Amino acid sequence: MLLESNTKKVIELLHQFDMLSNIDKVRLALYLTENKNFNINFNMRDIIILLKQILTILDYKNSKKIINFSIYKHLLLFSAKYLELSEIEKKQFSIEILFNIYNTDFKNKKVNKMIKERLLIFDYSYCLLN
Repeated sequence: MLLESNTKKVIELLHQFDMLSNIDKVRLALYLTENKNFNINFNMRDIIILLKQILTILDYKNSKKIINFSIYKHLLLFSAKYLELSEIEKKQFSIEILFNIYNTDFKNKKVNKMIKERLLIFDYSYCLLN
């Protein structure tokens, strides 16, 4: 974990997030960053584009379809639990899931390189919490 001040709710949700497949981690992170329920002074567009590119590489056959998030029932549960969080908890959770993705080995050199070079998690966390 990147943050030391996470609440019990955030930590429990992060433990469940750790159990997801790598593709589902990216799907959920993409969904939550596109539909975040708080305002920040950070360019999320670059993170969203990066997550979409990673998803395309990891799941090429489904990348050309319009994603209907409701077909991922287990991810809907995460989004419902996410909505129950306070604003600061949502910010903490978004930082932690992106940090988790940053630290994940996707068994794909191209994806790993893209993440290390373009996922600005430390800048994002600094901007979000200050």
